[in-house]
Amino acid sequence: MWLILLAFGRTAMAADALNVRVVEGQGAINNIRTRTARAPVVEVRDAQDNPVAGASVTFQTPGTGPGGAFGTQRLLITQTDSTGKATGHGLVPNSLPGAFEIRVTASFQSQIGTAAIRQINASPPEARSSKKLLWITLAVGAGAGGVLAAAHGGGHSSSSPSTTPGTTTGTATLIPGPTTFGPP
Repeated sequence: MWLILLAFGRTAMAADALNVRVVEGQGAINNIRTRTARAPVVEVRDAQDNPVAGASVTFQTPGTGPGGAFGTQRLLITQTDSTGKATGHGLVPNSLPGAFEIRVTASFQSQIGTAAIRQINASPPEARSSKKLLWITLAVGAGAGGVLAAAHGGGHSSSSPSTTPGTTTGTATLIPGPTTFGPP
């Protein structure tokens, strides 16, 4: 039963209202490029803080702007399990970047509780292909290894060194080594 108490211009829910706690999905960043999202999970508890099994839970995404759908629907109705948890399975972000709220309403034996789960749809920068990244890593590694070999007078030569003091001839071969970043 819903009772609303009015006292000094403030409202308070009756003690028998349901408590809907967000377990997963709060603050999640959904990838609109790959169309992957974090499924919202809530836990429904009664006034005595016991989990409520069999409560009806509705997850609803916004009708406009950033948001998503559960399969093809903006509204998903499910039930809590024996631990009082319900999951919004099948959430897929739409193509609009930005923040949005998933509205959650739980009901059980004329008791009601609500929650809001805030998520963000984002389009991360396109990841570089692994092949391109490999070539960049090899080029940087080869450059660092070659500079190090030249600085120490090392390196491999494909021809024999000159016998004239103070001069060298030949072709240096760069051998890639591990690239590290940090203080010298």
